[in-house]
Amino acid sequence: MKIRSNTGAAALALMVACMGSAPALAQAAKTEKLPSLHVQCDGNPNNMSAGETAARLIGAITLLALFAPPPENADPDKRKFGAEGVAICSTLIDGEKRETNDYRRVNLILGRAIHKIEAKDYDGAVADAELARSQAEAAGFMANPYYVRSQGRAFDLIAAAALYRAGKPTEARETALRNLGEAQFLLTPLLSVPDYLLIDPAESPREAEFRAWRSRLGFGTGAQADRLEEWGRFAEAAAVREAQVDFNKRTVPESRSSAVIARSAIALALAGNAELSDTRIAEARANAEKRRAAGDTEKDASEIVELLDLHGIIRQTQRGELAAARRLFAARSQWVAASFGSVVEVTRRLRTGASPDELIGGLSRAPEALWKDRLETRRAEALAKDSDNTTLFRLIPSVDSAAAYRNLSKQVWRTDKSKLVLELKDDSKSKLKMERMFYYGADFDALFPAYALHAALLAKSRGHQGFTMLPIVGDRLVLAAFITGNKGDPGLSDPMFADAEQVIAALSPVIPSPETIRAEQKAKK
Repeated sequence: MKIRSNTGAAALALMVACMGSAPALAQAAKTEKLPSLHVQCDGNPNNMSAGETAARLIGAITLLALFAPPPENADPDKRKFGAEGVAICSTLIDGEKRETNDYRRVNLILGRAIHKIEAKDYDGAVADAELARSQAEAAGFMANPYYVRSQGRAFDLIAAAALYRAGKPTEARETALRNLGEAQFLLTPLLSVPDYLLIDPAESPREAEFRAWRSRLGFGTGAQADRLEEWGRFAEAAAVREAQVDFNKRTVPESRSSAVIARSAIALALAGNAELSDTRIAEARANAEKRRAAGDTEKDASEIVELLDLHGIIRQTQRGELAAARRLFAARSQWVAASFGSVVEVTRRLRTGASPDELIGGLSRAPEALWKDRLETRRAEALAKDSDNTTLFRLIPSVDSAAAYRNLSKQVWRTDKSKLVLELKDDSKSKLKMERMFYYGADFDALFPAYALHAALLAKSRGHQGFTMLPIVGDRLVLAAFITGNKGDPGLSDPMFADAEQVIAALSPVIPSPETIRAEQKAKK
């Protein structure tokens, strides 16, 4: 057999040599090898060259296979930390061993940016995030919308993380939330922003929009209401909480959450809607008692009592019974079930005009002090994870492939005999009164837009305006429950309602119809 390549000839020669020195090579193979510089930088191996591939192919059918080292695997535990990590990455970015593969190079720069955060070089981290973005643009990666919505999010997320640690929380938040315009109905990008970047007290139209997007995909509705209360926008918060009450009533009529009803009552009270507030708090009490009598006591029973108590204090305050309200509020040192925004507002109202001897216990600290403690605690929690050499690297998402989405086209766009909607044999016995969608084997990031688009197409095929969706994520299963209908129908209140036409317009380019894909393929030919 004639071997044409130098790589093949070298491999064959090595095979012959190995036949006389197998014991020595076997002993050498046992010696632990240091991880590559690439793994030490960001935990991922180098891109394998063509020469290495050829050598391993020949080795696979020769004695060489016994001794050739296997391809290096990813190993996050072998990453260096802080300044040491910066130095290792710089060797591959700027040194003699400069990485030339564009994709790998961008990832190494992102890895160095994270190591700079670990080393507290925040300006350097922001600079590296922008350097990685510019190189991704030069390589054409940013022309790929699937890349932009996945790993392309890392540039903003890493820059935001650095800005937050540099004492610029407002700028950090706006940086983390920019470039999300095409992700309105893509759940994974909406979940990529760490919570600590979204706690700045100042109002933000961009954050308000971002949280509304989350609610329309069935995720973070309560968090949206919490945030509106922190900004003092209680009427809007009450509308969101009322949507939750309505959704619960439609979807889980036999196991409604008393806490959800009570939180709505508190928001309504703080918004000045006393009549509906009192109706809701009576409803919460009756619901909790009904479930207790039926042997279905809620797990958060003590929290429900706390919410009922806070509502009573708010109503006492509104009736002018300030002395009694202050005594009851001051008697509790901490509120764990009520939203932070509602507690701050009640604190502000009760401290106004209070005498020095009334400012004790829960009333001893001003709203500004409560905010200061909250921000410092969240900052300490975030920074404590910087040393684990894992959390920060989660700011670099994996790359989504177009195929992962487009391969779902046939299933998603078929509405006459849906392959995604589960057939429940006896839905009457289910506590959750919603249809369910499930698809096995698809990429996690692609599943939620697939579910959302399918729900929108189903709604349109049924003559409905839209839908409400509830993601269900288990240990091994990812499902979505949904209701189709018109805005304002039971369970389809505006804050949680997704308009079918808007969803289809936004997600059609992400998961094109089979007809669109065929037309594209025909045009290429």
